[in-house]
Amino acid sequence: MDFELTGEQLQFRKVLRSFFEQHASIEEMARLEEAHEFPSTIYSQMAEIGLTGLVIPEEYGGNPADSVTLCLAVEEISRAGATLLMAWIPTVTCSRIILDHGTDDQRLRILPGVVAGTTRMAVTLTEPEAGSDLTHLKTSARRDGDEWVINGQKVFITGADTADYLVTLVRTADRSEPGRGLTMVLVPRKAAGVSTQPLRKLAGQGTHTCEVFFDEVRVPASETIGEVGDGLRVMFQLLDHERITCAAQSVGVAAGALDLALTYARERRQFDVPIIEHQSIAHLIADMAIDVEMARLFTWRAAWRLDQGLPASLDASMAKVAASEASTRIVSNGMQVLGGYSYMVEYGMERYWRETKLNEIVAGTNQIQRSMIARQLGRSR
Repeated sequence: MDFELTGEQLQFRKVLRSFFEQHASIEEMARLEEAHEFPSTIYSQMAEIGLTGLVIPEEYGGNPADSVTLCLAVEEISRAGATLLMAWIPTVTCSRIILDHGTDDQRLRILPGVVAGTTRMAVTLTEPEAGSDLTHLKTSARRDGDEWVINGQKVFITGADTADYLVTLVRTADRSEPGRGLTMVLVPRKAAGVSTQPLRKLAGQGTHTCEVFFDEVRVPASETIGEVGDGLRVMFQLLDHERITCAAQSVGVAAGALDLALTYARERRQFDVPIIEHQSIAHLIADMAIDVEMARLFTWRAAWRLDQGLPASLDASMAKVAASEASTRIVSNGMQVLGGYSYMVEYGMERYWRETKLNEIVAGTNQIQRSMIARQLGRSR
């Protein structure tokens, strides 16, 4: 296995690092969060440098990247801030769904706009009583002629209020068979009967996470994504990608925290020397660096297996758990390095501290991941 990035990947990362240093400073990200303002200008600029087309084929205007390169993009966006990642990743995920399971009309109608940065989407899955167990979701779609009529409620839907389309998992059959009868439907966010309500949250406030309500929402049956009753399989096919993305996000936050801590420890002087020369601080920095490299290697290995067409579910779950928990340790150590300044918004560490915890929860909680890992190990023996 080659542990080195290609020249193209190194240049790609360099370009992204420079871009976000220029357009997404600590001060600008703090301003967007404080104002709860969607980063429209930066998002358009991200589209201009090709970030919105990384999973979309050239025939739709995209510039498809392999999974390792996509991890590099996620790392750099996450370093810049959760507001930007939360603005970008739902549309990337939905694009993959439409590309793999959508109709020709859906692809031609939607994907070029995604590449241009003019079309955004949100993944509309979780419900108040159906999170880790989506098989018991209640949002229903009944057939009325050539239309679906949708009723129900979703929660924790990131970017719902600024999306053009909601890729929505609905129940289209009797609930007596929980694991069956789920269908994916493409719902225009401005359709009559759709409403959104932003929720207050810990981090990434520039991109809102919302409740979504469907009240007799009518959608043409032609907006079904995949086969009727096949919605759960559509989602399961995405899970490896989602968990690797979550791991890469953790790596980005962790690497950003390490860089902040290193810069501060070299510049801050106490007892007449930079604090990095004090063993207690030096060991914190060393532990942070070890954890960053461990998390990154876990993540890149899982992405590499995807690119090689190898089974990656076990690796994706392991990477998600290892990277998210390493990121939490790293940021906590970074807070200790900066001391009182870690609480100050202008230093940036407090934002990483707020952002990192979510990755232990999303894409299947780490407790769920551990159960899945143990099951897979048990079957392999």
